[in-house]
Amino acid sequence: MTEKEPFVVQKDEPRPLLYAHRKPVSFIFVAFVIIIGLQWLWQLQQVTEISTSPQDVDKGFRWEDITPSTSLEYHSCFTDFQCARLEVPLDWNETIAGESDKVAIAIVKRPAKVEVTDPRYAGVILFNPGGPGGSGVSLVLGNGQYFQALLDSAPQSTDQLDIEAEDEKYFDVLGWDPRGVNNTTPGHGCIPDPVAQRNWMSQNNAIGFSLEDEDVFRNVYSRGRLLGQTCANTDSASVVNRVNGKEHLGQYVSTANVVRDMVEIIERHGEWREKQAKALLSRSCHRPKDVAAILERTAWQKGEEQLQYWGFSYGTLLGQTFASLQPHRVRRMVLDGVVDGADYMANGWLKDILDIDSITTAFATTCFRAGPTLCAAYDPHGPSAILATLSAVLADVRTNPLPAFHDSIPTTITHSDVVLLLFSLWYSPLFGFPLAASAVQQLAARNGTALAALKASYTPHMCDLPSAPARDTSGAQIAILCSDGDGHARGDLASQDAFRAYVATLRAQSPMFHERWAQVRLPCAGFDVRAKWRFEGPFGAQTAHPVLFTSQSLDPVTPLLNAAHATRLFPGSVLLETRGLGHCAVSMPSVEGLLAVREYFRSGAVPANGTRYGVYEGPFGERGEGLRTEGERRVAGVGMQLARTLFEEIKGGMWRL
Repeated sequence: MTEKEPFVVQKDEPRPLLYAHRKPVSFIFVAFVIIIGLQWLWQLQQVTEISTSPQDVDKGFRWEDITPSTSLEYHSCFTDFQCARLEVPLDWNETIAGESDKVAIAIVKRPAKVEVTDPRYAGVILFNPGGPGGSGVSLVLGNGQYFQALLDSAPQSTDQLDIEAEDEKYFDVLGWDPRGVNNTTPGHGCIPDPVAQRNWMSQNNAIGFSLEDEDVFRNVYSRGRLLGQTCANTDSASVVNRVNGKEHLGQYVSTANVVRDMVEIIERHGEWREKQAKALLSRSCHRPKDVAAILERTAWQKGEEQLQYWGFSYGTLLGQTFASLQPHRVRRMVLDGVVDGADYMANGWLKDILDIDSITTAFATTCFRAGPTLCAAYDPHGPSAILATLSAVLADVRTNPLPAFHDSIPTTITHSDVVLLLFSLWYSPLFGFPLAASAVQQLAARNGTALAALKASYTPHMCDLPSAPARDTSGAQIAILCSDGDGHARGDLASQDAFRAYVATLRAQSPMFHERWAQVRLPCAGFDVRAKWRFEGPFGAQTAHPVLFTSQSLDPVTPLLNAAHATRLFPGSVLLETRGLGHCAVSMPSVEGLLAVREYFRSGAVPANGTRYGVYEGPFGERGEGLRTEGERRVAGVGMQLARTLFEEIKGGMWRL
């Protein structure tokens, strides 16, 4: 693992039919590909109403129609899914039974294709998209079918090399909204109504985050601190963060509390599995010894149920915390895009953007390799010339914002706009690099029309704002990451001068993106609510089964170094490196890597620690791995679809890490 190529493809192979005819991408396509993910990233800690993707909309279903229960009671929802609201204590450490207030956790499950009595039933896998504050419900609604297509058995093939020459297995896929998030109640919010939310967003957009400008610096610092104070104190008709008028919800949304909720989910799944098996057996005819075997296989293992889990970004922090607190419960755990746990809990955020500027270098390298037909920013003088053009664009819009129009409405394209655009595209270079190339080409010519259209497309008109109050989505993130963090380690946020020093530290890591990243934790300067229960470490334990850590070679916000460090904390665990670019290994998938994850969930087998796989496809249509079997082609197709949807979904959840 000493080599570190910015982008690697394997040997030259005939190009498969999948995306075989790739054309140069028009920059206007940006508006359709990244609009949902960019919505949060465009703003500095922006506040928005709860967003719903098309998969989230079921006109005949309302979460409030489900009565919360201490058991998992599923209801049909969203066509192919089942929904439940699991009631858990607000305070898991309340010593008097029944005295704590309650939280109703929103859960969605895509059921396995077989019943729990079927020997091919392989249990439930929990998914978390990151954040903190990402919606697991939205993740599974949008991607559950692809996760199942990857992990489940497929129709048998006569191809002897096919991956399906194995025992059939089928999984439930489950996502949940953690405490304070989205459909889980009570929800944590900051700004009371849509009009106020929009005003805040508009002000953020106008100010930007070019911190080299002293006026902008002072404004950004003051507004970040104010947002944190607002989240800590808001108590209105539509945003109620107080429980019984006194305790703040932010005291109970910590990662440690969410881990305990995960324990409850798997325990209650065990209870549900046993009840479901007994109900199915009562309606069917089996031999007595078969009945006994089924009852034994499906019995609720009270207090001993184990976790199968796949977490991304901040979801890896959830996983590491679970594995440290409940190591005996780890049955399968894939952690993709690994957060440094100690740095996160210290509220440092100093080990995240170490590799992001290397992705910028890779943009220039792959663009030059692709040539003028596929890369709009191509320069025959080489990658250094492409980087020079990009730097010139950023310098130009910093000092001379670009005027532009969309539908006769004027706007300006600022340095902050361009940095935030690139920052979001670097999460998924597979799809982002061609769009970035078109953006650079147009901006270098002082043409801001396409970017103006993009800005206009996500900005709601007053008539489009909902009449009813809407909970904002940034409040949960602020509450979780600020209450998780060590309150004594925030000296670098205590004053403008201290924050300036913190910004300088980040600048040494990334001259291009440090101004953006410096604001992630800035609201913590004003958020004085502390978690009643927070995990302070140390991270690490001997888990019941090895953890599988995965990472790209270059990740913009969770560098490979973090994954290597975390692997050493959990003896026997392994690191699988995908030799590509982007946030999490799924962003630029390796077929061999996905097959390894698949095999891990199905049998528990892990690859050798430090295994490195090339990617199936790189930016600008460059192909790597050759595909030998129908099974591999199926996995490649699923992997590319996951990469496409997660490009939007994870950022929309924040992929805020």
